[in-house]
Amino acid sequence: MSADTPGSDEPRRKRPQNNKGFGQSVAFSAGRGALLVGVAIVIGIVLLQVVDNPSSTVGDGSGGNGSTSQTTAAPDGTTGDTTGTTVAGQVVRPPAEVTVQVLNGSGVQGAAGALTTALQAFGYATVEAGTTDATEGDVVYCSGGLDAEAAALATNVGGDPPPTTEAMPDPRPTGANADVNCLVVLGAPA
Repeated sequence: MSADTPGSDEPRRKRPQNNKGFGQSVAFSAGRGALLVGVAIVIGIVLLQVVDNPSSTVGDGSGGNGSTSQTTAAPDGTTGDTTGTTVAGQVVRPPAEVTVQVLNGSGVQGAAGALTTALQAFGYATVEAGTTDATEGDVVYCSGGLDAEAAALATNVGGDPPPTTEAMPDPRPTGANADVNCLVVLGAPA
């Protein structure tokens, strides 16, 4: 009989155990598996944070549903992609394609100028701020077909209560520039 076959006279070699019992090797494997699952969870959370962050762009922005991404300039001076976005089924133009004028009907000195500066930081094309007749409440007016842009602009204007959005009146309010797509009229609190 050869030495390679069972029943040979040579003693069988034993695999070294390295002083580990079966229980220890199972515990080590389970610990390693738990560590891998933990790492996978952390990576998943980080990816969800990036995807859910509206100011970040991931991939080509197609999202598989026809929407595109929009990251606008923020008041802190950071900027990003301004390719447009989809809001409630409507494509919103990037802020740089919306010309805005802020009119002060609140009587608060410098309010229109300060808001104009803030809107520039969001990436809007703005013209010089002006004054208009005294009014109550803030209103965003936009030309026809810019309903989604009016909603986005009202969100960026902010306030409590937030401004209402309406179609551009004809004639335009006193002091309005005829070349702007949207007007923000600041009024006194109602």
